[in-house]
Amino acid sequence: MALSDVLLKKLSKHSKLEAADVEAIRRLTCKLRELESGEDFLSQGDKPKASAVVLDGLVARYHTLTGGGRQYLSVHFPGDWPDAQGLFLDRMDHSVCAMGRATLCAIHHEELVETFRRRPAVGFAVWRETLIDAAIFRESITNNGSRDGVTRLAHFFAEVHHRAKMVGLVKDGTCKLPFSQTQLSELLGTSLISTNRHLKALRAKGAAEFRLGRLTVHDPKRLADLGDFDPLYLHDRVQATR
Repeated sequence: MALSDVLLKKLSKHSKLEAADVEAIRRLTCKLRELESGEDFLSQGDKPKASAVVLDGLVARYHTLTGGGRQYLSVHFPGDWPDAQGLFLDRMDHSVCAMGRATLCAIHHEELVETFRRRPAVGFAVWRETLIDAAIFRESITNNGSRDGVTRLAHFFAEVHHRAKMVGLVKDGTCKLPFSQTQLSELLGTSLISTNRHLKALRAKGAAEFRLGRLTVHDPKRLADLGDFDPLYLHDRVQATR
């Protein structure tokens, strides 16, 4: 899918864009980057000159720990801007890598800033994206810091399923989630043994199942209840009006 199609589909979920705004987005120059699973698009300490939009697949932000391990911070779907803050920060304080194969589009910062000057509504829409991104971060902090293991995993699965559905990536209750159990543990701050036990619990409750990098939600309401999940923080106006 073309950059403009992915961007317009995502931004129109929460922002009103005029014809001239749409045309400005369609004129953005895209430099494609194909990533293999685990490959970095950006690394901690980089000085980026372009911002990336996910076109296909999933990517994740992560911190590299002193001992070499990783703390995964967030997951990003097509239409997301995992490094939009690079427009205003000199150095990246985290890395962005592909989870499974992924395609990203790099847009030069100078072109983005010029577009924002000409069409402020586009800049406001991207700004709103970063605010929603921050809301997801805040929810993640609450999830990892205040919920028990099963609730924590259920909440994460409910969010992934909801966000994947927003961009049309759910079929028959299933979407791709190319994480290993170890990576899930790193993201949720739980041990591998605990993660495996929590996965079994969600499966036994008939809520969700995770196998071979695919998440299947059998009962969305039950999963949301188990995970204390309320999608309000995703600020999806289109979903909210249905």
